[in-house]
Amino acid sequence: MPHSACIPTRRARRRKIIIITAAVLGAALAAGCSPSHVAPSEDLVRVQAAAKPEPVCSVELYGDSILHGGYLGDQRLREPPAAALRRLRPRYRVVDRSVNGETASARSASFASEERSGRIVVIEHGLNDAMQGLPLDPSLRTMVASARAEGRHVVLTGLSRTLTGAQVRAQGDAVVRRVARELAVPFADWGSVPVQPTEMADILHPAQAYSGRLVEHLVRVLDAVAPECV
Repeated sequence: MPHSACIPTRRARRRKIIIITAAVLGAALAAGCSPSHVAPSEDLVRVQAAAKPEPVCSVELYGDSILHGGYLGDQRLREPPAAALRRLRPRYRVVDRSVNGETASARSASFASEERSGRIVVIEHGLNDAMQGLPLDPSLRTMVASARAEGRHVVLTGLSRTLTGAQVRAQGDAVVRRVARELAVPFADWGSVPVQPTEMADILHPAQAYSGRLVEHLVRVLDAVAPECV
């Protein structure tokens, strides 16, 4: 029978059907079980969350007695700015390098050689330089450049209000403001924070309530720099 070889046997037809069915099912399973179609388990979500690195929330404070919380020579506020910052933003590791009576000119001379680990560097300098006629502009620029070369963010603060020497304070504040603008450095405008004469510890230094408001203003700037640390 010459045509019998062209007619598939029953067994051959069954085998062909099985092969086609298996291929279709395999393709369907592959499409339905691909990773893009499977929702992650709760355990996987928890593991991934645990593996996510914690944000780096650290700041180092450089400044004079205003940032140190000093007044009347050897006195210090009950809650100096560094402590207030820790209270307001407990996620931050705060290193206080402020020194009573320090100038930007003096600090800038050693700034580049100092060891730092903070992600953010806050620089509050200018009043002492302005009162002593020291070159504030280049000193600030030197410190900003050094901190940035280390890969750190920098925040400059304006000068807080005083009960005397308003013109000198304004001149120093204008210098800090200009440096911040020209170098695109976040600026905490301390001069804009309201104060009453009774909120001063002496003619130059904030008492507790005013100091606290200055820190609150600084915190708002830090929040913009590192919102994940709020």
